Amino acid sequence: MEYAENKLEEIDSQKLAAASETDDEHNLGFQLAIIAAVIIILTAVNLLTPPTGLSRSGLQMIGIALVSALLWSTELVPIPITALLIIFLQGIFDIMPFQQSLASLAHPVNTLLFVGFVLAAGLQKFDLDKRISISFIKLAGTRVKKLLFAMMAIVAILSMWMSNTSTVALVVPIVISIIEVSKGEYPNLKRSFMIGIAYAGTIGGIATPVGTPPNPIAIGFLSDMAGVNISFLDWIMIGLPFSLILLPVAWFVVILVYPPEVDEIEVPASALELEVKPENKWGVRRFLLIFLAIVVLWLAESFFTLPDNWLYLVAIGGSITMCLPIIGVLNWEELSQEINWGVLILIGGGLALGSGLSESGVISWIVNSFMAQIQHLPINLIIIVVAVMTSLSIMFFCSLTATSTAFVPLAITLALQLNASPLIFAAAAGIASSFAYILPANTPPNAISYSSGYFETKDMIVSGVILLVLSILVFMLVSNFLWPVIL
Repeated sequence: MEYAENKLEEIDSQKLAAASETDDEHNLGFQLAIIAAVIIILTAVNLLTPPTGLSRSGLQMIGIALVSALLWSTELVPIPITALLIIFLQGIFDIMPFQQSLASLAHPVNTLLFVGFVLAAGLQKFDLDKRISISFIKLAGTRVKKLLFAMMAIVAILSMWMSNTSTVALVVPIVISIIEVSKGEYPNLKRSFMIGIAYAGTIGGIATPVGTPPNPIAIGFLSDMAGVNISFLDWIMIGLPFSLILLPVAWFVVILVYPPEVDEIEVPASALELEVKPENKWGVRRFLLIFLAIVVLWLAESFFTLPDNWLYLVAIGGSITMCLPIIGVLNWEELSQEINWGVLILIGGGLALGSGLSESGVISWIVNSFMAQIQHLPINLIIIVVAVMTSLSIMFFCSLTATSTAFVPLAITLALQLNASPLIFAAAAGIASSFAYILPANTPPNAISYSSGYFETKDMIVSGVILLVLSILVFMLVSNFLWPVIL
């Protein structure tokens, strides 16, 4: 008997080893196929004759864009390394001066993302994010639908000021602890909560310039390509209506598609307890004072004549103040744990890609080809077409940053060709880049919620398609009726 058991274990081990070898072979084959595709693309753009109206450097830039999209979508190499590869290839092909491409890594847009990391570090150091979450839960009570909306609201509010990835990662364990106290299996309850908070993180980020990468990317391209400078309040006027409207819409969709099996659940006391450290009170006050000062200074640009690039100056000044002795509240070790340098490199590479596509004439060439098809359409309909194309492209790019980097400069150039407002076209592409609802891989908040194991990909596809359609309808209403009034 013992011999038979040992023999079975040996057979199982051999099967596992064989399966592992098969997986390694498949992975190696996949990697070799992607590498071959990259080599073929880069070779082709240097040997083929460019299409009429496109220069050699333009064709090379298309090759770089295809390679970056392929590597971003497959993640054969780390995403930030692909961003650096863009800058490297632009230098090798002499498409742009190397110093100009490299300067994209230090673009002012990254100061907005940097201050977002700083604010997130402060919120987490003093447990302010948890305190806010717990306060909302206590306020909402134990009614399932009301509690779900409260959780989505707090995720959206925090995502306006800190990374929506960090926000969802913070809230997911709280939600799991709440769900797990419910007696019985309630698959719809789990689906609605997890999918709902993922959507809330994406929707909340639309509201402010620091909420999600597509927002500062749109602001940066508007300044570089159209000479249009957007203040902090300007973007809030553009983005906040979407957050306010789409949040209840998303809540309604997940409740409709996955109606919870129970009306009320018991929230454990342990999930609502958080020890307040008396020694942190002065630090909390200093942090909140600096936080408030940053927001007030950002808003001041809309009412007073202030230096150029005020939005970025306040961002970098606020980041410095948070770390100063005596008045500051963060040290470098605390801050470095929160900073995602890969995201900053990704943004820089994305901006370099957009600049290369613009300067090499690719964007103008695409827009001119596109113009022949849509030039007879009303401007409002063209804006909607831009938003729809952008939002659908997220499924292929699987990155809000990559999607906005590709479509915002296209939208701005199209607006300039039509003598339309580049601000409205850029906002259309920038905001539509955040309509990432369909696949778990589309954005980190989706992936974090998916990792809970409470729903499958098909579950998110069903609710995501509905929410995407409704988001486009909301975009049509806001862009046609509200934007003409406020912009």
